[in-house]
Amino acid sequence: MEKREFLRLLRKRNKSELDQIEEAKLLRIMDQLQHRELDWEMETREETEIKYRIKSAIDKHLNSRNSIGNFKWKKLKWAASLLFFLALAFLGYQVQDTDPGLEWEERTTNERQKATITLPDGSIAYLNTNTTLRFPKRFINGKREVELLGEAFFQVVKKNGASFGVNSQGIKTVVLGTAFNVRAHQDSAVRVAVQSGKVAVFHQDSDIKEPGLELLPRQMATANPDVESFIVEEMDSDSFLDWKAKSISFDMEPFDEVIQRLASIYNYKVELVGKGMDQCQIKATYANGNLFAVLYGLKNLAEFEVENTGERALKITYKKCKI
Repeated sequence: MEKREFLRLLRKRNKSELDQIEEAKLLRIMDQLQHRELDWEMETREETEIKYRIKSAIDKHLNSRNSIGNFKWKKLKWAASLLFFLALAFLGYQVQDTDPGLEWEERTTNERQKATITLPDGSIAYLNTNTTLRFPKRFINGKREVELLGEAFFQVVKKNGASFGVNSQGIKTVVLGTAFNVRAHQDSAVRVAVQSGKVAVFHQDSDIKEPGLELLPRQMATANPDVESFIVEEMDSDSFLDWKAKSISFDMEPFDEVIQRLASIYNYKVELVGKGMDQCQIKATYANGNLFAVLYGLKNLAEFEVENTGERALKITYKKCKI
């Protein structure tokens, strides 16, 4: 990425003109600068410009301090601090965590568990089965980031413009305040679905010049860590979020479609064999606990055998309908 693009974003940030995609991009640049992943040499003109912008911002806020309310003053101080912080990063200083004792927590569910986690900022994460979520015990310096392996639905609270990021299988999802779902199981494509608000999706290791992708409500992006492009499609949010519901209902759905839907909900690979299963119509409601509990209930309506063929892989042999 060219330095002038960073300067352009910095100027827009100082004027509060950044959109959500640009805000996420700027935060990502900041992360890479902090971790020394960018090696820029700065020209005298660029150094002078940044120093001038810092001084101008501080002078402006100091001069106006006595003429504005306390709430607005806090917001201006925050903006000036962010500008100063970004400038320091650009100048190449290693920004250290103000809390060297930062502790992380980890929550893991097995194939029969789900969980609801309240994060330090008040946001809520709903974990599906076979999911691991890592997060700091407290968010500091306005940085809210978590790591996900598996599937989770996030309800993010808005916090003074601070973004919220989910890192999952090489894909980063950034929001300010919204409700969205991330499915990121190991060795599988990452799927990000938006229920409300907007999210920005990036490849974590891609060039910063990549504009990223903005998703709107009822849109879903599918991404592979080794492929730069995203596949975007409209989604049936109710269907995609079946796993989060307390119960699963089937209203005269063919047996084969029932099994395919269950495989999607619980992230199983299912090989389905047998004849006539499309003629077996299932009408039932089951508690949304785990796949095997639902399959056990289905045995009252259809005769079939279940064989474990690998990790999260089953072979279901359909025999006949009982109804």
